[in-house]
Amino acid sequence: MGKGHVALVGAGPGHPGLLTQRAKGLIEQADVIVYDRLVSPRILLHARPEALLVYAGKQAACHAMPQRDIEATLIELSHRFDLVVRLKGGDPYVFGRGAEEAEALLRHGVSWEVVPGVTSAVAVPAFAGVPVTIRGVSRSFAVATGHAEDGAIEHAASAKADTLVLLMGVKELGRIARLLVERGVSPETPGVIVEWGTRSRQRKAKGRLGELAEVAKREDIGAPAVIVIGDAVKASGDLAWYETLPRFGDRVAVVASTKQEALKAAEELEAQGAEVGLFTWDLGYRVNRWELTLAVERAVSGAAVGIAFRTTLAVESWFCALAERGVDLRRLSQVRFAALDGYVADAIRRLGIDPDARTLGEIARQKVDEWWVEEVPDVPAERDVYAACRASGAEVRTLALLERRSLPEAPDAVTPHVRTLADVMREWVNEGAINEVLGYGDVQVLRPLGLAYGLEQAIRRADRFAREAERQVCGA
Repeated sequence: MGKGHVALVGAGPGHPGLLTQRAKGLIEQADVIVYDRLVSPRILLHARPEALLVYAGKQAACHAMPQRDIEATLIELSHRFDLVVRLKGGDPYVFGRGAEEAEALLRHGVSWEVVPGVTSAVAVPAFAGVPVTIRGVSRSFAVATGHAEDGAIEHAASAKADTLVLLMGVKELGRIARLLVERGVSPETPGVIVEWGTRSRQRKAKGRLGELAEVAKREDIGAPAVIVIGDAVKASGDLAWYETLPRFGDRVAVVASTKQEALKAAEELEAQGAEVGLFTWDLGYRVNRWELTLAVERAVSGAAVGIAFRTTLAVESWFCALAERGVDLRRLSQVRFAALDGYVADAIRRLGIDPDARTLGEIARQKVDEWWVEEVPDVPAERDVYAACRASGAEVRTLALLERRSLPEAPDAVTPHVRTLADVMREWVNEGAINEVLGYGDVQVLRPLGLAYGLEQAIRRADRFAREAERQVCGA
């Protein structure tokens, strides 16, 4: 029996607000995530940066990994890792082939569980303003795959449900319509096809069953799409709420020091209808433990030390290192903290310490024997910062806390399919135009980070520290 556990997890249709708490918790804990094409990049951002990501996406006539290979991969990974998450769009058991994977795991004695997800069969119509049931209009609904050759259409039509929901049928919509008409469904029946439902790219086209294929072609509606046929489409009236949100359709890039910082900003933007991509230092970099330990040991030695922080990631890492060592903060009475950005200052305050210096003048007046100045990849600290530190009469050292992450070890069979969170976010950038790039921190520090992901637009500082940052430099 394998030592690991495999969770077959439904990621929902794409909107991050539709991810269940159980799914989110498993993604956050996973050692490995084997994910499909329709899993939103935003969902994957809940993964630990060091987790192994394996892409097993499928689309028509193009499978990154055949189904039997996916099953074999899950079994092999369960022998190497403690927690493997098989992440699927929608629900694993609604046309997700989750049952086949569960049976394979059972046959090989692998511990497993299923975490249901919000299915696109209900969520996508709801986001498009179409309830699948309406009192007095639609008392029942049926869900079927849109592959016309497997008999699912005929079976669904014979069920005589008031509303028919079809998944994966956009390319065969004309043939589907003919089959339904042959089985007694009126060609005048209202229908709607919704592309990329619950995502910023959501579009829909309405029409009568007999003309729906032509309407979809004219509007260039493609996969992935959900098709709804029945009087509920017409009777729903004007229930399209998602498209009315103030930032519906916007794709916003959030650039910040840490993922947690960016996630908080993303939730506010998503509540307004935007789709958000996150770009942070901790996606592609990790903390240099040797450098961190050196700085912490110097600070707790009782020496008069100053530390000039430029990112919240450095602040959090430094204080976490103190906590791991069980250091009483009262031992830091000789340490002085400088915050070179408003967000950094807030991060220090949240830890119960008020920064000693916020301006270059304040840095120069600190009575310390040495300053440690945080260096950020590709963004050296300005010479004025070093000059202010030297003006205090102190020796100046650099604190290079960030180093690039290496790829996690993977079995040879899955190596061609391995991705990183940084890869995932680059793919998100390439999905379409970015409407806005928002920076939560010093724009000069964040700019190279944005460029590394292909974000060419200027970063707009999005927070309440913007004006303060413009005023503050060499003040006394």
